[in-house]
Amino acid sequence: MGKSKKPHQNISKGFDQTGDWRLPIQTTKLSEPCDRHALYQEAVQSPAGDISYILKFFRQYVGLQVPLHLREDFSGTSFICATWCKADVRRTALGVDVDGEALAWGWIHNGQALLGQPENQMCLVQANVLQNLATYPEAGQIVADQLLRPAQQEQLEQHILRPADVICALNFSVFLLSSRQEVVEYFRLARAAMNAEDGGIFLLDMLGGHAAESVVKLHRQNEISGLSYLWEQARYDPVKRQLTCHISLKDPQSRQGLKHAFTYHWKVWTIPEVLELLHEAGFEEVHVWMRCMIGTEQEPGDSPTDRKGEMENEFETYDDIKNDSRLLARLSKGWTAYLVAVLHARTD
Repeated sequence: MGKSKKPHQNISKGFDQTGDWRLPIQTTKLSEPCDRHALYQEAVQSPAGDISYILKFFRQYVGLQVPLHLREDFSGTSFICATWCKADVRRTALGVDVDGEALAWGWIHNGQALLGQPENQMCLVQANVLQNLATYPEAGQIVADQLLRPAQQEQLEQHILRPADVICALNFSVFLLSSRQEVVEYFRLARAAMNAEDGGIFLLDMLGGHAAESVVKLHRQNEISGLSYLWEQARYDPVKRQLTCHISLKDPQSRQGLKHAFTYHWKVWTIPEVLELLHEAGFEEVHVWMRCMIGTEQEPGDSPTDRKGEMENEFETYDDIKNDSRLLARLSKGWTAYLVAVLHARTD
């Protein structure tokens, strides 16, 4: 690579000191009770659904070419990365997060589930998204569970430096950035990491409306796994737009609960603010897709054939709903949205 090698992070606390990943000592298995990462993945996340929208948006806004390289920012256990790679052996993914413990768990439980050698498809890097990964190895540290051979190191570095067809920052992760300077800098770095030759998309999600600015406790159930969790919005500051949230989980086998298994301190940005910052970062084309937040869409007199049923399951582009006053009234109660920033292929 022409740069001095930076040692990757060997997850030695969970492995035999020889570096043999087949000899775990302290790692948590998926089947063990009250594994908060496993329960979060099963109860909260739906990566297949996110990926279906990624592919839909890519086809609609970029073209018919097949996106192959995905970068998941704020990736945690990198569940989206692994799900992306499992579906097609040609696909590769890069997961980026500051939490080395979550990345290590993800490499062990999600990365090792890939066919063949996981480093052929996926790389996880402990780094701040406000760091420029193009300067690797100065920025970021590879997370791996064994002593890497030079060829493996080289393979992982290729995933880091490869331009991304898709960059996603999901689970409302943009709310973790608390200042306009941080948000626009992150957007600039994301744009610079995208595939300018062939084009790509940068996808993030948001929530808002009255439900997002309230102190509430809501029980949610994952439609795929059937597992449930408690979502708690514990404190909201309407002036600073700061929201403190908790996720509590329960193991379905032991019935043992994990109160406040995850806590988030968010700055609740608005869609107009984020659109402005995306444009400032150089994205000229951004599309907004919205749907009603679950539990906020019903109105007296609604019938089963009303359009609300469609909104519970599918996102619709804002251009298609902006003149529907009844639907906009529902959205004001609470909404979730995808923002799709498009980078078109270079034409020069």
